[in-house]
Amino acid sequence: MPPTSALQGPLPGDRPDDLRGDRVSAVRATGIVATGYGLGAAMQSSYIYASLVPQWEHVSIWARLGANLVAVLALVGALWFARVHLARGVLQLSLVVVVAATVAATARVGAQLVLGVYDDPDAATTEAELGSGFAAAAIAASIGAWGLIARRLARVRVRAAERDAMQVELAVRALEQEEIRVRGEVAEGLHGTFQGRFVVVEARLGDVLARGRLDLKDAADVAFARDEIRQARDVDVRELSRALYPDRLELGLVPAVRSVVGRIPPSVATRLQASDAVRELDDPAEGRITQADRLLAVRVVEEGVTNALKNGPATRIVVDLDVADGELLVSVENDGQLYDPEHAGRESGTQRLRGRLQLVGGTVTLEPGAERGAVLRARLPLDHAGSEI
Repeated sequence: MPPTSALQGPLPGDRPDDLRGDRVSAVRATGIVATGYGLGAAMQSSYIYASLVPQWEHVSIWARLGANLVAVLALVGALWFARVHLARGVLQLSLVVVVAATVAATARVGAQLVLGVYDDPDAATTEAELGSGFAAAAIAASIGAWGLIARRLARVRVRAAERDAMQVELAVRALEQEEIRVRGEVAEGLHGTFQGRFVVVEARLGDVLARGRLDLKDAADVAFARDEIRQARDVDVRELSRALYPDRLELGLVPAVRSVVGRIPPSVATRLQASDAVRELDDPAEGRITQADRLLAVRVVEEGVTNALKNGPATRIVVDLDVADGELLVSVENDGQLYDPEHAGRESGTQRLRGRLQLVGGTVTLEPGAERGAVLRARLPLDHAGSEI
């Protein structure tokens, strides 16, 4: 929508609150400016007349202020009842300003006669008062109209920014869902087709060894190949599959994190704490934590566990999941070597997580523990699609 549309009247999609705000904004700005003009003009004219025209010394400043106040009220009322906020186009808006200024100027002259500013003014005096009143009222009303247009222009820019942000968010969500689908298919292929082929090859090699027709060297080579295939099938392919799509992710965040914690060596005491709020949102029947959010949260837990095992020796790891203020809170605490930010290096894994979380308005920090170890904390907005890793 081009900015010039703000000059053509109410914008498409304007709500009643928007129109009321436009009306109040225009009238308020006009009233403030007109009141300033009225106060200044009354004080100036009273001083000049009292000093230079002795016969007008009896005219009270309050009478002049009263007349000008009547003009301000007339101007504001005319704009209000003319529904200046609904004027379409510059011509119609200008016409409303001219009519309102005419009403204000006429009301001012009438109030001057009623309040005794003039007893029987001549034509030149009347014309001067009408002209000055009209000019001041027109300037004030024009400023109010410009305030109305400026408000509309700001609304145009805000709505354009909101549309752009929404389009970006929808595109990100679509990409996330597609990436999750691809990850799931690749992980399923690794588990199924790829591992199935390994099983077949391993079985064939076993048959070759069982026939006993190989010399010792060839038999050793075949046995080595069979063992490597078994290792790749049982460890490498499984770990690669988990890296693409964590175990039990489709069941929920808590089951997926429990699977990660379950792979920690038995020598390390582990504890998973999930609040009732998390369990309620994580209910698969509700689906209020998206797959993308779950995956990102699991990556945070994996990074925290990796840090604990790599920079140990840690004897205890505590994973905590909670929800507060519409954000998923994930923390991983360990009691290993006290974390020292000054000598920690670049923390490449944590830096990557920080970049992913920043895309969705989240944060991640790595801090020293209370006495030992380190605490990895992440905040992930749940009203925004999570980011894939």
